[in-house]
Amino acid sequence: MQVLLDDQPLTIERPTLAAALRAAQDAARERGRIIVEAFADGRPISDDQLSNPDDTPSELGRVALRSAEPKALVSFTLVDAADALVHVADDHEDVGGKIQSGETQEALAKLGESIATWQAVCDILNKSASLLKLDLDALTLDSDPTPLSTQFTAMLEKLGSIKTALESQDFSALSDILLYEMAPLARQWSATLREIADRVRDGRIRSGA
Repeated sequence: MQVLLDDQPLTIERPTLAAALRAAQDAARERGRIIVEAFADGRPISDDQLSNPDDTPSELGRVALRSAEPKALVSFTLVDAADALVHVADDHEDVGGKIQSGETQEALAKLGESIATWQAVCDILNKSASLLKLDLDALTLDSDPTPLSTQFTAMLEKLGSIKTALESQDFSALSDILLYEMAPLARQWSATLREIADRVRDGRIRSGA
């Protein structure tokens, strides 16, 4: 089995996927990097295989992995999430307007996509904090002295208000929430994520800080 990390060959103890992943993770860790992509014979290795890799001899011919610097990965991911929230803000205004115009069913179909994006953003923020070992209770930004954890909790509460309005089928309240609360909030969080990304990239937020 040939094992490559960033196109560089690695020596493994035995020809198993588990051994290949261990060797790659150790090599990446020594360089202060993390594994971000993994392929077996040209096919992406599934999350299940990554979390519970087979340690029996394998017939795989080639395992190729890519690594990245944690802060570079976090910065890139946060900017991507910030871009997505700009579109979410526009979608919230569109959906809120459609509800007010009586196009409720069409609006609700689009709302599901926006909620999924919010959920992805929450996941990205949590994973970024975990990856860089950031204390969100202690982290504040120049744009807002409120601890990021408090802002995050407030965001979750606002998302909960969408669920409450949907469950009660209070579409008038839902349109107001989307137009006057969630659209501005999406733009606010877009700016917040960009500020975090800038600070991570510039070294003003470091791992364990």
